[in-house]
Amino acid sequence: MQISSSDLVNLPVYTENGRNLGRIDAFDIDVDSGSITKYYVKTGLIKGLWHQRLMIDKSEVVSVSKEKMIVKDNVYREPVRKFKAAGMVS
Repeated sequence: MQISSSDLVNLPVYTENGRNLGRIDAFDIDVDSGSITKYYVKTGLIKGLWHQRLMIDKSEVVSVSKEKMIVKDNVYREPVRKFKAAGMVS
């Protein structure tokens, strides 16, 4: 099966467990082999609010169809947030 670049851009990306990571924004092609080497995925719902750009190597891709791309679960981990202990005000 062939997928064109217009089918690939904006394709939804999910982990194997079904977590929605975002949509494909761009990709890199190895000109010697003609194959895609990396995918760039934009996260977030509304432009300008909480956006990240994930870079996914072709080795992390489980499957690609015209409906979605599925990647390994270890591709994206939720960032760890550290909070300072709040002091008591008297």
